[in-house]
Amino acid sequence: MCLFFSAAFPSLLLSVALVAQPVPAFESKSEINLLSSASQEEHFVLIEEPQQQSSEKTELVIPNLLERQSFSLDRGEACRYIMDTYEILTGKKPKTVSENYFTDVDANSQQFILQAHNLGIVSGTENHTFSPSKGISRGDFATLLYRLIKTIYADAELSGGENIVFEEDISKSAMIPLQFAYSRGLMDIQSNGMIGADDVITLGEVSEILNDVLEIAPDFPVQYTKFSSKRAYLTFDDGTSENTVKILDILKQYHVKATFFVTGSCDESLLKRMQSEGHIIGNHTNSHKYEVLYSSSDAFWADFNKEQQYLESILGTISPFMRFPGGSNNSIGMKNGVMGNITTQAKQNGYIYVDWNVDSGDARGNNIPKDTIVSNVLNGTNGKNEVVILMHQTKPKQTTAEALPEIIEGLQSQGYEIRPLTEKSYTPRFVK
Repeated sequence: MCLFFSAAFPSLLLSVALVAQPVPAFESKSEINLLSSASQEEHFVLIEEPQQQSSEKTELVIPNLLERQSFSLDRGEACRYIMDTYEILTGKKPKTVSENYFTDVDANSQQFILQAHNLGIVSGTENHTFSPSKGISRGDFATLLYRLIKTIYADAELSGGENIVFEEDISKSAMIPLQFAYSRGLMDIQSNGMIGADDVITLGEVSEILNDVLEIAPDFPVQYTKFSSKRAYLTFDDGTSENTVKILDILKQYHVKATFFVTGSCDESLLKRMQSEGHIIGNHTNSHKYEVLYSSSDAFWADFNKEQQYLESILGTISPFMRFPGGSNNSIGMKNGVMGNITTQAKQNGYIYVDWNVDSGDARGNNIPKDTIVSNVLNGTNGKNEVVILMHQTKPKQTTAEALPEIIEGLQSQGYEIRPLTEKSYTPRFVK
């Protein structure tokens, strides 16, 4: 089957061949030529193919990514990064291709397109054109990605997404690649709740996708087996307590993952349990003291970095997730005029700060009635496809833990899929 482009995306002329068996990643090791001697004796001569050269590429490098991350990706550049990923995953440079199938591709400066064609990852039109400067859609890029993986890992188990049903029309040839990409967490819905198969893909998206591929290869574990356009993210703030144990037990019972924004010297065993059970841990500062944190940018980062060092010493990793005490629009930080600088610095340093768009109300006092917390959450989701829910885990929040089962069941009955935060997740921000 071939992928053809609809009128909804007229600039795309590329077709991607999907065949039953993947094209081998490497050429055959030898070739037998039949020669005839003067004495009419036939000889079999073994001619060795040139060995593929080793590649020293270990990471995907995209020039000027920060400035260009919202730029639309064209097909030529897509092939470049696909073939860079090929080199990193195989440790080999693809074979140089001397025969140029395309009339609009420069064999020297765009050799990566010829290499992708030689491996069967892409094909051109019947007129031998490729149109490398034309844009590429999300569905088409998923197809390139799927062919790349099938080429390198011919025996890999890539099923698991066959029961995913998208809420939009998907071309037959793009369906399996998109199901694969979605089921592995490589591609997600857009702000309109759709996978956006015909929408243009950006350079920033491609960078995230390919770097994720490098992390999960060669196993490609399944993360999601069904599609949902509604997402709920449970988040719990502040220091750990006996209520944290109850919360973790409930999450485990319901097979749900959450995100914990922790403060101070939290219980080491509970932090490690969060990590081992697949929850996300973010930094909520060390002191949580507004008058200290928001006195200046330097004061904030000194406090934040202290907590970051503590978490790294226990967990062995640095989380990109953070939450400002009081949110990014807290009154003290705004009054002191520091939040603009701090939020800008957070983004520049690669941190993802997360506010919320549903408030459980459990911070308005100690042990707010359970039914009030449940009602605040389930009523707060009205009209929202993606919700980040604010809750707390400290000792006076016993009723938050008690409300959690009803919150989880209520969200699921409303059609929400409950997930932990990822770098691709929706992140509400009061101060942009």
